[in-house]
Amino acid sequence: MSANWSALRSYLGECWVALRSRPRRVAVVAAPWLLGLLVGLPLLWYEVDRAVSAPERQAGHDAVQGAARSILRWAVRLRDDTRFLANVTPRLAEDGWRPDSALAHTYTAFLLAGGEYHKVRWIDAGGMEQLRLDQDRGHVYQVRMAALQDKSGRPFFEHGLRLQPGQVHLSPLDLNVENGRIEQPLRPTLRAAAPFVMADGSTGVAVVNVHGEILLQRLREQARQDGFHLYLVHPQGGWLIGPEPGDAWGWLLGSPERTVEKQYPELWRLMQRQPSGHWRNWSFSTLHASWGGADGDLLAHADPSVAGLRVLVHRPAPSQARWKAIMLGLAAVGTVLVLLVVMGQARGLAREAAYVRRLRQANDALALANEHLQVAQHDLARAERLSSLGLMVAGVAHEMNTPLASARLALSTVDTGVEALQQQLRSGLRRSELDAFLDSARAACDLADGELKRASALVQRFKQVAVDRASLEKRRFDLAEVVLDADPRLRRGEPIEGIVLELELEPGVAMDSYPGPLEQVVSNLLGNALLHGYPDGGPGRVRVSAHADGPGQVRIEVADAGRGIDPEHRAQVFEPFFTTRRNRGGTGLGLHIVHQIVTEVLGGRIEIGSAGEGDAGAAGGTVFIVRVPRVGPDRPVVT
Repeated sequence: MSANWSALRSYLGECWVALRSRPRRVAVVAAPWLLGLLVGLPLLWYEVDRAVSAPERQAGHDAVQGAARSILRWAVRLRDDTRFLANVTPRLAEDGWRPDSALAHTYTAFLLAGGEYHKVRWIDAGGMEQLRLDQDRGHVYQVRMAALQDKSGRPFFEHGLRLQPGQVHLSPLDLNVENGRIEQPLRPTLRAAAPFVMADGSTGVAVVNVHGEILLQRLREQARQDGFHLYLVHPQGGWLIGPEPGDAWGWLLGSPERTVEKQYPELWRLMQRQPSGHWRNWSFSTLHASWGGADGDLLAHADPSVAGLRVLVHRPAPSQARWKAIMLGLAAVGTVLVLLVVMGQARGLAREAAYVRRLRQANDALALANEHLQVAQHDLARAERLSSLGLMVAGVAHEMNTPLASARLALSTVDTGVEALQQQLRSGLRRSELDAFLDSARAACDLADGELKRASALVQRFKQVAVDRASLEKRRFDLAEVVLDADPRLRRGEPIEGIVLELELEPGVAMDSYPGPLEQVVSNLLGNALLHGYPDGGPGRVRVSAHADGPGQVRIEVADAGRGIDPEHRAQVFEPFFTTRRNRGGTGLGLHIVHQIVTEVLGGRIEIGSAGEGDAGAAGGTVFIVRVPRVGPDRPVVT
């Protein structure tokens, strides 16, 4: 036990040292973990709460839809029944409408068959009731003529009379009014009115009154069986079925505060913005939104308030204590784990600091060794430059030796001829001997002149290897124009000794670089293709192409279909003084100069490949691919 306690104290001590010595580093390391804890736990809490609430919301939505469908079925039956009465009334009214008439018997059977119907009547075109039967607790009676009322000003009559036969008007669900007063006890009523035409051409309206309280009670019982509380709200916000006993119809009975707007303002604002939805433990929808067109022509001639009736369901709050306790436990465990991780990383930082100190000491020793190594590298580089210079001088001396030796041999021949001529002059010179001397001297001088010119050309080509940067001029130009200016034969486009020139130049490629060196590159590559690709002349072809290669560089290709380059020679073609045609005047400096211009002046690169790799067009050919930037590098003026 004491050993474990000592280890824990040591561990905590290391963590405390790290916290004191490097608080910022520890804070940076701990920040992501703490941020993840602070963001992840609320997010997880939200997702779990939503997962738990989703089934309850769905159940509430289903309850609202079920109640709305029940109202729809009930309203459709009311419409059909009212339409039936409007159809039979004109035919049966021909026999009169005394209590024992066929029309009275039909109205009576109608009321007894539909228990929720409490009043059926026939109203003439002037609004006067002609026949009215009432039902009270299963007893049906015909109202006396003297008690019949004038309904000419009532909206349900006026709207019904304006319809065509076969159409039905549904009135708002409101409290029944008798003789200008709200009937007591309260009788919620919905009326359906359908017009008809009598045999004599007069019109009338058949009206059916429905005892709305029966419907409302059925809706409440259906929701209660599903474990919900169901309420019905008028489009203006008044309760038809309310949470409290005094809420129902209170807005019509002198209690204007008994509305959804007053009691649940947030819920009411949401109901105003959308036809259906959820708010806390409430689910709601309008009849029109719930029916979704399944009502057919039911609402075509109904009062607008019918479609706007809102069905609300209040769900009991689910028990959340269990999952909240689990979430709090997870939060506590997560916090402990984060602290352990942070402390572990703090301990690691302390060890890292000690390791860094040891590394610094080793680095100081390495820095000292590196200084000695750099001195040695400097000496080696100097020796390598001297060696390269020696090789260059040796190459130049080797190349210059041949023409100079030939020139000396020619001059020696002339010198020997001059001595012989002098001796012949003393002993007598013949004309034939003079002619022979002159011919020999002329041939020797021509030889010496040719070899000296060759030596001069070698000197000029060698000077180009260094590329005098002080003479370079950077300017803007068009790539295609510069390529054509590289060699006059490119502009003429005529075959050269049977070799066809093919040009593929993209117009309008603007560059800001060094046109002179670029022309020299194209000229040298063209000459190399003609000289080495077709040493004996045509037939053959050389393709010169230049086009943009992306937004920042260009690609130039010089490809021939000639004899090609041996694979073992490819690695050497850009080296100075390497040539396979030394016996035909080759110096081995042309491609070296091209490589130097492309890489050092134009800032690009050059590659060499076979016909297959470069798309030259024939087996055995050679293609040189030059890629240079559109904007050349800045070159300092050398003084």
